[in-house]
Amino acid sequence: MHLSLRLASLALCIAPLASAGNVSNPLVQACTGYSFPRVACMYRYGSKMPLDFYRKASLDISNVDTYASTEVANDASFKQVGNATFLVWDPKRGIEVLGSDPAYDIVFSISTGGHEAPVYVPDTNEVWFSELGKGELHQQVISLNGDSPTLSEVLTDPPIYAPSGARYRNGKIYFSAGGGNSTLEGGPYHPGIYSVDPKTRKATIEVNNYFGWYFNQANDMDIDQHGRIWFSDPFLARNHGTSTMAPQIQASVYRYDPETGAVNIVDDTLHCPNGVAFSPDYKTLYLTDTDAGVPMIDPRVPLSEVPSIQYNSTNRRTVYAFDVSEDGTYLKNRRPIYTAKDFVPDGLKVASNGYVVTGAGHGVDILDPTGTPLLTIQTNFTAVNMAFGGKNLDELWIVGHGAVARAKLNLTGPALS
Repeated sequence: MHLSLRLASLALCIAPLASAGNVSNPLVQACTGYSFPRVACMYRYGSKMPLDFYRKASLDISNVDTYASTEVANDASFKQVGNATFLVWDPKRGIEVLGSDPAYDIVFSISTGGHEAPVYVPDTNEVWFSELGKGELHQQVISLNGDSPTLSEVLTDPPIYAPSGARYRNGKIYFSAGGGNSTLEGGPYHPGIYSVDPKTRKATIEVNNYFGWYFNQANDMDIDQHGRIWFSDPFLARNHGTSTMAPQIQASVYRYDPETGAVNIVDDTLHCPNGVAFSPDYKTLYLTDTDAGVPMIDPRVPLSEVPSIQYNSTNRRTVYAFDVSEDGTYLKNRRPIYTAKDFVPDGLKVASNGYVVTGAGHGVDILDPTGTPLLTIQTNFTAVNMAFGGKNLDELWIVGHGAVARAKLNLTGPALS
């Protein structure tokens, strides 16, 4: 081949590679009609960065990296990610979720320990949530009945220890509680499902064992259209210190039928099953695997030597979708739909339109049913779980480490039974 032709041919091969690193549009852009950088639109999901970008893998829970910590030296706009309250990923559907007047504010400053199990109670116009401190038996209650929300403590009768999930149904709150302790006052306490009358504060044990074995930590839960309770049972409580009992069975997801008392295992494929939420039509069950945040425990290891919660970004931090069988008894067609961009996907809720909402690190991610991110609410605290509340179910109450926040978007929770 003639030299000039060979050089021309080589140039054609090289050209696409050379242009692959060039970002012709800023990664972070203003969204029409919104103040910038409070609301920031990500250009094409930020999927093409200049070639010198770098984001580290995290191995230290005290210094977990975030998407905003990514180094993008040749695109100055990326620094605005850290200044945004709302990151819009999908230019059409994300803006629709954002609505014309999005709001976000910190309502209460609370302890930096874990907080979980938020649930809205329409009977009393309250949001309940838990405090996951060692030996802490009180629940926190936000009253929405005044001009501004107020926060108080409640001790149920008998007390419930360390709930991480909650749902409302037919006048009762159902908690999945992970605390296990035989010496704590008022005990012994075992992980399981408990119900509470929010008016009388009376609590009732629904289920607390699987054929005589302790559950490891009844973590999160949801209730299907037949009233059956589906809940996850990982090893987190032992690492967190709210269970003094060694694991006896594998991490799994279960279905409990209040009518018959039957407890059925429905999945044991996830390393650390955590968040649980049904689609509005109950045909899909979403589960999170937070394996990135928990080491496996040898039951022979003494409690004093059990490692605390850890983090490794190379382990699973994934939202999965499962089809629910036609008779509503088993799961099939497991598929991963989203790996959290920050930390791990913890609590799950599904909006009335089918969008999936998960607390993940310093933010709440809103996804479509296939896992495509639409919008992120960025928080300055670790967001663990959330619940739709308010009389119109149009307030998203977010709880976690150090704060309770409220967001108002063009998104509502599903109707309550």
